[in-house]
Amino acid sequence: MNNNTVVVLGGAGLIGSLISRILKQYGYCVRVVDRHPAEFECEYHEIDVTQPFSNTGNVFRDAIGVVFALPENVAVNSIPWVTTYLSTEVVFIPTCSVQGPFYKALKAAAPLQQFVGINPMFSPKLSVQGRTVAVCVENVEAAQSFIERHLLDAGMKIRRMTPTAHDELMALCQTLPHAVILGFGMALTKSSMDLDLVAEIMPPPMRTMMALLSRILVNPPEVYWDIQLENDQASFQRKALVNGLERLQENINEQDYERFKNDLQTVSKILGKRLNTGAVDCQHLFSLLN
Repeated sequence: MNNNTVVVLGGAGLIGSLISRILKQYGYCVRVVDRHPAEFECEYHEIDVTQPFSNTGNVFRDAIGVVFALPENVAVNSIPWVTTYLSTEVVFIPTCSVQGPFYKALKAAAPLQQFVGINPMFSPKLSVQGRTVAVCVENVEAAQSFIERHLLDAGMKIRRMTPTAHDELMALCQTLPHAVILGFGMALTKSSMDLDLVAEIMPPPMRTMMALLSRILVNPPEVYWDIQLENDQASFQRKALVNGLERLQENINEQDYERFKNDLQTVSKILGKRLNTGAVDCQHLFSLLN
């Protein structure tokens, strides 16, 4: 291909490296911009995108797309710098966990700029085969972009949605479970129990929660901070979680087993046919924790 250059801002990070490797696999010239080099061979430019110096236009030379593999606020703040050097035909590809703020800022700065947001629904440390990527576009009926095509070629599945729909969905699928896990971790710090003893006897549900908590703790905290802070829908989900715990506490305080049982039945009805498949998934997961 003639015009095959893609600039990856934050290309030395986990998400940036994942996207860069995929693009290199399909013959693209990947130009990484970061404060330190990537762990794979590519054209590298050492630039702090929070403080870009003048005369950096050569970084974007011949680019057909720019990937913003950056924290949400850094990605948004870099928009004025990047748009200075590019035409509206260049595709802006944010990988933000929350897409709405970037999309709004981009349309305010460059209303005609091409936009395709991507958010992998899995850790970049895992195999990509069969994994789902949420893709944000203005028009879900529009022609497929080059980045979508190569995500599919690499073995992933894509699900298109608008930035607004994406953030509402992520509040439920990311903000809520992460809040549960973080709350569990904070409760754990209040316990005086010997964790060596806990590790020796803990049943599968506790072991699963410990694994989920550990997974969060070994990753950069800004990832989970952005998920909680930047999503307009996040506070609603956290409030719903608090209300659920308060409801449970009331049931116990009032020794109201019937209401407790009815609450569980209500949740079961909402799950519907997913109840049995979820139970099977849990059994499979627990069997791996022997």
